[in-house]
Amino acid sequence: MPEAQARIATLESSRYLTELARAWKHTYPVRFDTLTAEVELPGAQLVMTADGDSLTLRLVGAGEDGFEAAKASVARHVDRVAERDAGVRCVWHDVF
Repeated sequence: MPEAQARIATLESSRYLTELARAWKHTYPVRFDTLTAEVELPGAQLVMTADGDSLTLRLVGAGEDGFEAAKASVARHVDRVAERDAGVRCVWHDVF
């Protein structure tokens, strides 16, 4: 099962998580509060966790099909939400 993780250093982690979850809930099954979120994306499950100084994203794919597309889609959404914060980008690291 492919898996990737991104850690975004920001004091706005809870706001980012909430904005992302609210955007996706119109299209995908989403469960969230201000500190955690789970999103069922096509081909992957995204888990987001906000703490005081970072937002951690963990993406687990059901298989290779759709996983890379899910990574790219999540990164685009995160970068859009964080565009006001200079230097904040979603960079995935594969988990082995």
